[in-house]
Amino acid sequence: MKKPPMKVTIEEWDGDGAIRIPDEALQELELDVGDSVYLIEEFVGNTRCLVLSKKPQISDRIDELTEAWDSGRLGDAPEK
Repeated sequence: MKKPPMKVTIEEWDGDGAIRIPDEALQELELDVGDSVYLIEEFVGNTRCLVLSKKPQISDRIDELTEAWDSGRLGDAPEK
């Protein structure tokens, strides 16, 4: 089940903008104080979004399918 988006507020911290990540989000991502995360710009449809990720790049689903196909995890294509 897809979780609803989490709203965060941009705050000021020593003259810079800062985002406080709620504990619920940290727990969901299995992160703790001192861990590194990446803020990635992605598009959902035509909407520009910022995604918090433990990986520096989000794989394209086509890349994942190609890798699965090449490794044989998707099985053989049916013959016509």
